[in-house]
Amino acid sequence: MKNSKLSRKEAMLLLNSLPKLGPISTNRLLDFFERDPLKIFHASQRELLSISGVGPAMVNSILDQDHGTWVQNELEIIQKHSTSFITEEEIPSSLREIYDTPIGLYVKGTIPPGPYFAIVGTRLPSLYAQKVCSKISTDLALAGFCVVSGMARGIDSIAHQSALDVKGKTIAFLGSGMDIVYPPENLGLYQRIASEGAVITEFPFKRKADRRTFPMRNRLVSGISSGLLVVESGSSGGSLITARFAAEQGRTVFAIPGRVDQPCSQGCHQLIREGAILITNANEIIEDLKPSLTQTILPLSESRQAENPKNKINSDPIISKNEKIILNLLELDGAMAVEQMCSICELTIQEISVSLSLLELSNRVGKRHDGKYELN
Repeated sequence: MKNSKLSRKEAMLLLNSLPKLGPISTNRLLDFFERDPLKIFHASQRELLSISGVGPAMVNSILDQDHGTWVQNELEIIQKHSTSFITEEEIPSSLREIYDTPIGLYVKGTIPPGPYFAIVGTRLPSLYAQKVCSKISTDLALAGFCVVSGMARGIDSIAHQSALDVKGKTIAFLGSGMDIVYPPENLGLYQRIASEGAVITEFPFKRKADRRTFPMRNRLVSGISSGLLVVESGSSGGSLITARFAAEQGRTVFAIPGRVDQPCSQGCHQLIREGAILITNANEIIEDLKPSLTQTILPLSESRQAENPKNKINSDPIISKNEKIILNLLELDGAMAVEQMCSICELTIQEISVSLSLLELSNRVGKRHDGKYELN
């Protein structure tokens, strides 16, 4: 298959994959050639170099080789993986609004209708953040929102899973090719999202995630959405980058407040200082976004909002002296590892471990992803 025999969609597939070209440069090229990708591959070197912002490396990427074989192989892989490639006419309208709109997307599954709402946060969430994320994602899904995230560890995964668990809508944007599931332990979640919603990526097959692809992924997470919630974040990281994208794209940014003495809350508090809307439940998000939405959203009942997000303790068991010591430590210092507790109090590691097990059984404490314990 020669370049001259490419269809328009195949030319878009090829243009989307070329090294040295990003969404801004590809859109600049398409605008110059009246949104016709075939004209780009038929253009001369001189004509391409005359376009503002298009340099020799980009031109060489377009002209230096016959791309037909790559296109044929990519089409076969797309079919093998039950994936489709959609172009600008089929891309959700909210993504077509952003200045660096993608020219094409790989989709596994079916993109549900909006409205879309993004939920992002740390890969190592506290138990508090896990519960808040699950509750808000569940309520937004029940109200009719499609929950959007990046399928990363932690908050992303919880947001997707919570929406799926109530038969809600969810989509995941990847920072890699469709054939690379990252993190690997999310394979089951990936398969379920593809079956009940959609997994989406801008990148061709075999493209590994790197420092460049994650920010590109993040702009799509925020760009498709009416609003974005940061559940928990430190003072730096991908969640804050996504929040910046959302603000630049004119999306409403929300943040969950956390403990003032915990580093994992610093990012959200920073966003709130910069103008993000502080919220504590899904209904506050719905009330804020409802005037700007064209789709119907179901109101959440007052009884749902009144539910305590923390696990209820069926009874008030008698607490041992050792358990009280541990509870007091966690109350004062927040999340702690067993070794930290042992260095502060006079209990042995074995005594602490036994007490923590009993406190976990009574739902008074929980163990985080990083191995530390904190109060429920």
